[in-house]
Amino acid sequence: MPSGIMNIFRRPLEGQAKNVVQAAINTLKERDIKGNVTSSLTSAGIESGVNIVTTINFASLDQLESIHDGFANSEQQQDSWDETAAMCKSVSTEILEIVAPLGGTPSGFTPKYMIRNVITAKRGKTQELIDVLLEMRSGATGLQPSILKPFGSSQRVRITGAFDSLEEVSAALNDQNLPRTKIIDLSDSYRRSVSRIQYLNS
Repeated sequence: MPSGIMNIFRRPLEGQAKNVVQAAINTLKERDIKGNVTSSLTSAGIESGVNIVTTINFASLDQLESIHDGFANSEQQQDSWDETAAMCKSVSTEILEIVAPLGGTPSGFTPKYMIRNVITAKRGKTQELIDVLLEMRSGATGLQPSILKPFGSSQRVRITGAFDSLEEVSAALNDQNLPRTKIIDLSDSYRRSVSRIQYLNS
């Protein structure tokens, strides 16, 4: 069965970023959920502000459904969700299927930073774009990024990488071996965010 992730995107109210980060971390810890919490260092647009993103990892859709069932049947979990949401300008969620997982991670790897690249493919070109990204990934040395498909869009593809330092982030962003021309030819838009990993339970 497909494995994947669920993301919860929260935009904190002014002065609430620290509290939203801690609430997101506490939820993963209390429920012993595999995943991470990040806070954005860069955003798609300056006006969008800081984003706190919770990632929930699931090995199968049945496992994710079980998490949803637990939430639906727990007033405590729903109250906790609402309390955190009250500290935010907006809250949204997304489910993504893993096409290829993060690869080449050494034992004990504890990254500090994450890059999320979201590409919108031209109509009818999504699979061709995924094939180009898979070829790029297979040729990568060291850490290999994950490639994901959102449930909510037939055109968007996400590539996510994890890094030890900002030097590694910079090196990835300036990699001249990426198939940029092919990606441009197959896509309508491309946006990127760089985040600090605040909590990780792998």
